[in-house]
Amino acid sequence: MSRLALLVEDDDSIALIVETVLTADGHQVRRAADGATALAIAADTAPALIVTDLNLPGGINGADLVRTLRQELPTLPAVLISGEYDDDATPPPDLPHAACLAKPFRRAALLTAIATAQG
Repeated sequence: MSRLALLVEDDDSIALIVETVLTADGHQVRRAADGATALAIAADTAPALIVTDLNLPGGINGADLVRTLRQELPTLPAVLISGEYDDDATPPPDLPHAACLAKPFRRAALLTAIATAQG
């Protein structure tokens, strides 16, 4: 099973924290700062997990990015992170195998969200 995680976050400080947690959890990580770059990476690598900010630069948000990726990878687990979420946020109904995570978050909360998304 692939342990490749696609991390999409335009804030370098948050991306570094998430990348560190994912790497420590055994994932190989590819990073992108926007949706277009993430789509290009995913076309080349077929990730096993995506962790994405909800609000991204460049015209595609995190939820739409996941929807687009799932056209080719229908069960791709996804974690949507955002400062706009509260602790009780749930993913949109059309995004199964997904979890939401409010910023700021702790390492344990990120790992729990990943486990939830992976089912």
